[in-house]
Amino acid sequence: MENRFKIRCRILPARRLRNTVLGGLASALLLSKSGALFAAVTTIELSPLIYKSTLIAPTDGNKQIGVVLVLPSSDPAGLTDLVKHVSTPGDPLFRKYLTPRQFAQKFGGNESDYTALKNWAAANGLAVSQESITRTNLTVRGSVSQFQTLFKTQLNTYQAEDGQTFYSATIKPAVPVEIASKISGVIGLTASKPLAHQSKIARVLGEEPKARSDKMRADTAGGTGPGGTYSCTDLRYIYSIPNWGNLEKGMIVAVFEQGYYRPSDVDKYFDKFNVGNNTKQTAIAVDQSPIDIEPSVEGEDCLDIDMLVGMNPNIAEVKVYIDDFHYDPFSVAMVDAFQAIADDGTPQIVSVSYGEDEGYFGTSAENAENTTLQQLAVEGITVLASAGDGGAFGDGYNYPYNVSEPASNPYVTGVGGTTLFTDSVQNYEYEIAWDDFPNYGATGGGVSSFWQIPDYQLAAGGTPTYTDNGGSGSYRNVPDVAAVADPLTGVGIYVKDYGGWTQIGGTSVSCPIWAGYLSTINPALKWSGLGNLGFFNPSFYALGTKTYGYGVPYEYTYNIQGGSNGYIPFGGPGYINGLGYSNTTGFGSMWGAGLGIQILSGGLQPGTSPGPATISIVGKPTPTSVKVTWTASSGANAYLIGLYSSDPYTGGYYGPGEPFAYAFLVKADNTSYKIDRLVPNTQYWVYVYGYNASGSASSYVSFTTPKR
Repeated sequence: MENRFKIRCRILPARRLRNTVLGGLASALLLSKSGALFAAVTTIELSPLIYKSTLIAPTDGNKQIGVVLVLPSSDPAGLTDLVKHVSTPGDPLFRKYLTPRQFAQKFGGNESDYTALKNWAAANGLAVSQESITRTNLTVRGSVSQFQTLFKTQLNTYQAEDGQTFYSATIKPAVPVEIASKISGVIGLTASKPLAHQSKIARVLGEEPKARSDKMRADTAGGTGPGGTYSCTDLRYIYSIPNWGNLEKGMIVAVFEQGYYRPSDVDKYFDKFNVGNNTKQTAIAVDQSPIDIEPSVEGEDCLDIDMLVGMNPNIAEVKVYIDDFHYDPFSVAMVDAFQAIADDGTPQIVSVSYGEDEGYFGTSAENAENTTLQQLAVEGITVLASAGDGGAFGDGYNYPYNVSEPASNPYVTGVGGTTLFTDSVQNYEYEIAWDDFPNYGATGGGVSSFWQIPDYQLAAGGTPTYTDNGGSGSYRNVPDVAAVADPLTGVGIYVKDYGGWTQIGGTSVSCPIWAGYLSTINPALKWSGLGNLGFFNPSFYALGTKTYGYGVPYEYTYNIQGGSNGYIPFGGPGYINGLGYSNTTGFGSMWGAGLGIQILSGGLQPGTSPGPATISIVGKPTPTSVKVTWTASSGANAYLIGLYSSDPYTGGYYGPGEPFAYAFLVKADNTSYKIDRLVPNTQYWVYVYGYNASGSASSYVSFTTPKR
């Protein structure tokens, strides 16, 4: 396929422990399991996957491969500390972000070492395929024979149990002495499986399926999309996602993909559901990858973009960062893609629907990726990733339980999956943890074996709060949130090469749903003068300090209390859902308007919150509208108007579908608002919140619309 797109080259920074173990720093946000000291790399560990795979033959010596040479940040401890400051509500540096070049100046790798690595590559006939402005990663390409000679190893081709073939060293590579003291890691010589996509197809519906041809499964009514699937319109309604994406223009989101797709397939979805009318799709080559249509991941690509723009039709541009799985293995591709996004610096939200077990990803890749994720956090960029579709078991690295990378990284918001139940008109009823073993998989989730528990998963005083449902008090718990992912209650997307409209699921659905939702929150924050959302987890978990003592924000989400992600014949029961946090669905799916109101009005910064305001009805409600007015709230940046179908504060813990909510925003100089499209003969509650960075003041009024 002709490459019609501009190729942008970037790279990824890596982290190297020096003489201080990060766990000893009071400011550390996370910890490496090993706690090993940073040191010059002399040998490289082999991929554990080779011991579970079948040797096919030596890899063709002429095959061209990419290898990432990783340099340490100039100040890894300072970087970890700054991430904590800019991401912690109440900190003086909260949401005061750096540009990519400011990051490079403050935390970039050694410039002379970086130049020396480029000179070494050139002297040995290797081509540089991606650089980083942070000087923390340098990706070089050459033949298998060249790398075997330089690193004194042998690369062989293997076949994994699932049929994928991959290349990897079979002898521990020795790092050349000329560069050993300059680097902290090498990625690509001990690669594991190249393809890490996770979506699951339930059925192909064809070119012209009926809207409600049958139920997706016997116990749920389904949606209004092709073949009874859920459409983006359904999901915005079900999850009460506010229409805040139009408050700020220029929203850019990024997705990572392992191959290209047909934009016309996405356009067909946009046209059917009247979204994305002004959304630009931009393909960007990572590591100088070819941009070719790949049937294996074409549905993944379309799904990601459909869900992102479906949740926020006002997204201005989706940047699609592509590193073809035939070109680079997943570890190289993921590291380089994150670096390309970080060096670009323009996306505000990043969604990744790919992943593999932590143990297969490798320590060098984990640490290198971690530094780039820290860079993204310092730049104020939100990163979300799918928790995986293999239930508690993953790909089988460490029997029986595994978690998926990059969702397990503490700087990523991991997204699990649910089975969604709605009534015949798409009112939310309830969700359970998605578990369709043995045929259609289950939501990933569990406990990291690599990353120790981050600060935001500890209650005040450092007390773990995640053990009630089988979680860990010592290591990172995954995921953080969830949304619909069950293929049997899935969404409909269009992929011509798959036969047309297709019912599809997996955490590749839930992740871009959450990313699209947060892309509506970001414009509201900026419009309100509250800054960029940035690294989401600390702010999200901080909402829990205002709840019922569990240290969780579940009153602002649909807490998923049923289900699990295990299967006894596969190795165990997995993790069980219960009240509060669960290692299957985190804190649950979004109650979009309610959570959005809390994010904006929750008072995360020190200072004086707005004064009180009093709301009242203007005249009498009509069957479909009402006008409200309120007294001015001193010190308010803006006002939130929350419309609820039941009282969210005095009605107790809400049941299925309650309280439904709409949320509207108006500037501080307005003190009235007309609400339209109400239902006749229905009782409503309207709250007005005057808010600023330090909190909010609210008042409410209840009314009933008359009959027609």
